[in-house]
Amino acid sequence: MADFSLFDSLNPVLAMIDRILTSLSLAPVWRMAVFAALGSLVSMLLFKKLSNQAELAELKQKIGQAQKDLVRSNDKSAGLGQVLRRNLRLSGRQLWISFWPALIASIPILFLLVFCSNQFGAKAMDSGARVYVTPVELEGSPRDYRWTNINAQWDARKMAWTFYQPEPGKSASLVRGAEPQLSVPTVAPTHVVHKKQWWNFLIANPAGYIDDNAGVERFEFNTPTQVIINWGPGWMRGWLFAFMLFLVLFSVAIKILWKIH
Repeated sequence: MADFSLFDSLNPVLAMIDRILTSLSLAPVWRMAVFAALGSLVSMLLFKKLSNQAELAELKQKIGQAQKDLVRSNDKSAGLGQVLRRNLRLSGRQLWISFWPALIASIPILFLLVFCSNQFGAKAMDSGARVYVTPVELEGSPRDYRWTNINAQWDARKMAWTFYQPEPGKSASLVRGAEPQLSVPTVAPTHVVHKKQWWNFLIANPAGYIDDNAGVERFEFNTPTQVIINWGPGWMRGWLFAFMLFLVLFSVAIKILWKIH
């Protein structure tokens, strides 16, 4: 299990919700929709409670009137500069009193983004699939390293070790001398394993970390990505596009229904 991090602290609760949704035979895309709806609901509720809705409503009316005055003005109008300044001042005030509530209201989304990235991101490789492990900032030569319990070869063209995914229950290790560098398969599917960084206290790597004394800064894997949407170009088939799409749709709907300014 990866070390504790701030934005992973709600993962047990979110994982329980995901298990319930899975037991209802919901496809990943609809489970994603549920998490996006949850995030939208909490975020918009926080914004409504923390922001001065009365002042925002008043500012909205004043900005609308200022924009109408601006349309009626022309370059020769003596009051054009005054209308512009008033419009900018009102817009600036609206932005200022919305900024901090919006910033705080976005925090729940961060928890959901981290969870969904881990849950719906990388997909575990099938047994026997071709694996490429690419070392980044490798100390010494690949000949200084060896794999145990697996027949791995160095691919000079791809600058990576390649082998077939071990069968379930079996593992392999990369060692340098007597020092272990990496164990595969990793404890969770991932595209990269690296040495622990300061930001991992905020967002953990679900696959864990390389030892600080390892001769490699990070390892990159050709791990496949889960397909959430089965149509469209590749960039919109993963979890992030689906989550953000549902998040925007639900947020707009809640904003209209709750009359949030």
